Amino acid sequence: MLRQKMRILLTMCAMAFALVFGTSCGSNKVVFIHQTSDVVRIGPDVRGKVYFLQDGEWVLSKNKVRLPEGWYAGALEIEAEGD
Repeated sequence: MLRQKMRILLTMCAMAFALVFGTSCGSNKVVFIHQTSDVVRIGPDVRGKVYFLQDGEWVLSKNKVRLPEGWYAGALEIEAEGD
């Protein structure tokens, strides 16, 4: 009986360790915090709506487009009016 309880306890400990290890060390999640100096590089399979310049106005596309892997994206610093 004691041997069976020890085996269950060891199994549960091993499963808990695997769960914690798998979720903390195996993740490379990125949190995006907007700053004007941030530049990112586009990864694989990025799709979304984009703005394009049409007659001097920025227009949001109606459809989603695939962004090429390796392209850079970032904010441009725009001077405030009156500067």
